[in-house]
Amino acid sequence: MNATGSGRPRDPRIDADVLAATRDLLLEVGFDQLSVRAVAGRAGVSRAAIARRWESKAQLVLDAVLGVTPDLTPFDGADRAGWIHWVVTGSSALFRQPEVREAVPGLLATLRDHDELRGALWRNFAGPAAALFPGSAGAATGDPDTARALLVLGAGAALFLSLIAPEEDTPQMRAKVLEILMPVADGSN
Repeated sequence: MNATGSGRPRDPRIDADVLAATRDLLLEVGFDQLSVRAVAGRAGVSRAAIARRWESKAQLVLDAVLGVTPDLTPFDGADRAGWIHWVVTGSSALFRQPEVREAVPGLLATLRDHDELRGALWRNFAGPAAALFPGSAGAATGDPDTARALLVLGAGAALFLSLIAPEEDTPQMRAKVLEILMPVADGSN
């Protein structure tokens, strides 16, 4: 069903085509030159179809590179070490994707000026992942502040390595970041 709950249900094929076209165009022209008009043309849909689904270019690009909802499968049922491992390795894999590398500089500039979009991004991705952070000594859930801090450290390191220090973005460096964060896995945070 569409966002308003009235009218025809949305065609999921349109969403998939638009998101794929967005990723392709990010690689071809980059974030700054990407336009909704070009995405619509590539996807074979109207700009109105895109406007009904995404409020802005930034929101469209975020959904194209991050997904509409986070994939929490790797976190579900993981122990603390597994949760931390996924934060570090999953963030690193995400930020090394070519379309993400193309999108991030423009998204960062856009997010700086759009508090609501930035806040929604953090809530939609950090909140659900942090809620699955395991507790220590048999506790069902862990400290949400520790979980959010680990997300900041793991994803922040991956972002920095990908954009600022790509020559340092090696398996050895990623292993070192993981090694530094792993002591939290024993629950003595």
